[in-house]
Amino acid sequence: MSFLRTRVPHVVTGLAVMSMFAVLPIAAQAAETNLEGTLSGGALSNTAPAVTPFTATLTGVTQTVKTAVGAWNVTDATGANAGYSVTVAATAPTVGGSAAAAGTGSTLTLTPATATAAAGNPAATGPVADGPQTLTTTASTIENAPAASGQGGWEFAADAGTKSLSVVIPGNASVGAYSSTLTFTTAPPAA
Repeated sequence: MSFLRTRVPHVVTGLAVMSMFAVLPIAAQAAETNLEGTLSGGALSNTAPAVTPFTATLTGVTQTVKTAVGAWNVTDATGANAGYSVTVAATAPTVGGSAAAAGTGSTLTLTPATATAAAGNPAATGPVADGPQTLTTTASTIENAPAASGQGGWEFAADAGTKSLSVVIPGNASVGAYSSTLTFTTAPPAA
């Protein structure tokens, strides 16, 4: 029994000491580190859409033919938030390589599409489409993003149903392959 008398108090004392540690709160430990990096500006860029070839039968009077414009996009990854515009210029129409064969008064009119934010672009305000623009060798603004708008990627859907490019073919045009080159360019925002 003397064995139990000496052991029991030691066991009870040991349990009491251990239970004190279980009740005492353990202080939380924290450490901090800074995350730093450098953000560099990217580019301001755009693509040009494909334009569906058209066919027309000459009638001897001026006629308008509509053709479809494909999808295109503009991206402002500069981080400057300076805004931009998208302009389009068109070379003088030719038929068979001759401007005279295109007739007198041949014109192109483009009705710009509405921009939608590209996937992953949280920006709320994109470039705004201007009304229909008659295209000449002098660039016309078709989309405008004033300062603090238009950041990130923006998409312009291909024509679906309504065709957005009107081609006026004069009554005195000649038979042959019609051609004009459209140049889409990003520029400073329009005033």
